[in-house]
Amino acid sequence: MTGSRQFTAERFVDRAISMMERVPELGKLMRDGVLTPGWFHAALAQTEGVLDEDVLAVIDHEAAARLREMGALSASRVEMTVNGVVAEYDADAALAAREAAKVGKKVVTAPVDTELSELSVTAAAEDVELAKKSLDTVVEGVCEGDPRSKQVRRSDAAIARLRGVPFTCRCGEDDCPARLSEEEIAGRASKIVLHVIARRESLEGDSETPAFLDGFGPISAEHAREVAQRGDTTARTLDVGELMNGTAQAADGYRPTAACDTAVRALHGECSVIGCVEAAWNCDLDHVQEYDHADPAAGGPTCPCNLVPRCRFHHGLKTHVRGWVDDLIVDATGVVWTEITTPEGITVRARALNSWLVPELGLLPCSHPGRVVDVDAVDVGSGPVRPLTRTRAKHRYRMRIRAANRRARAGVPMPNAEFADWGEPPF
Repeated sequence: MTGSRQFTAERFVDRAISMMERVPELGKLMRDGVLTPGWFHAALAQTEGVLDEDVLAVIDHEAAARLREMGALSASRVEMTVNGVVAEYDADAALAAREAAKVGKKVVTAPVDTELSELSVTAAAEDVELAKKSLDTVVEGVCEGDPRSKQVRRSDAAIARLRGVPFTCRCGEDDCPARLSEEEIAGRASKIVLHVIARRESLEGDSETPAFLDGFGPISAEHAREVAQRGDTTARTLDVGELMNGTAQAADGYRPTAACDTAVRALHGECSVIGCVEAAWNCDLDHVQEYDHADPAAGGPTCPCNLVPRCRFHHGLKTHVRGWVDDLIVDATGVVWTEITTPEGITVRARALNSWLVPELGLLPCSHPGRVVDVDAVDVGSGPVRPLTRTRAKHRYRMRIRAANRRARAGVPMPNAEFADWGEPPF
């Protein structure tokens, strides 16, 4: 390679050899444009601990198959998918990687510019996630007048806690209502929960199916068993079959049951908007087909077939910005897909991130009746007098687009060609 140093050239050659010989199926994904070079290198890094060539061939084939079938991809989806496959098919490699990583725990400082330095702490994934959540409980105590951004407050809080000095609000008011006493911080910290979703057989040692750590990604079954043995861990059983008895709370059909809530977040793992990596338990649960509070029977059901985790930003984008339409599809094999159409008419579709962890969820029959939308019968009205409110008109408009998209996927011709170009929403 002309103009490259020896290290860069050697790394390029090593990766080229790996693409052709070590993981050829993943290499074909990069050749076909399914993976970017950066995504391929991240996937390759996940397989470095696999020494058995036969096992590596199985991992290469299975990882490539999952990635090719996932629909739209992102860097985090690629890395988590390959990591999960490695943990499932080569428990020894996953264990060796964990043991090697333990000696990599460290605290490192590095200058950033003339005024700032960076402090980096390397620790177990679950401890890092808990530490971050703990910092968030501290900074939540400042008042609304604090001028710092959340990241700056986190930095100040971390340094204050490490130095053993109080973290204070910067509003400058004498009667500041900040809640930053040790008792108040401890009260908020006592409510911190870090979710790990694991198969029962993995926790009992009968299977090596990986688990999923919220905010991090797949972890090996051995790692999950270690987390389960911690003194601060509480294990709760999720019986997916309970969803057959109802997915919404009896007193409020808009609210999912605890089992339904957990199942949906476990299935999707993160915000359902492709490319967003916000952890599922930090997201809102959003009804894809909008729930009709005035007439619940006419709106979308509170059910895993109609619920997705969506971060607060993307939830607001879908709710308030014209032209964004989302959908959720459960195919004939029980695989759950999310689909988003942008205001420009671009549609992207992706498989639920953790379909491999809870595959039975999409196979459960829904207890609510199916709904049929007549795309020709919806008249949102015009002028100051309208038969529907703006909110219900917007919901009906999106229902028409979803119905049209589903008919197009099934190869059913549209009953009226004028709906091919939706134009501006009539509300």
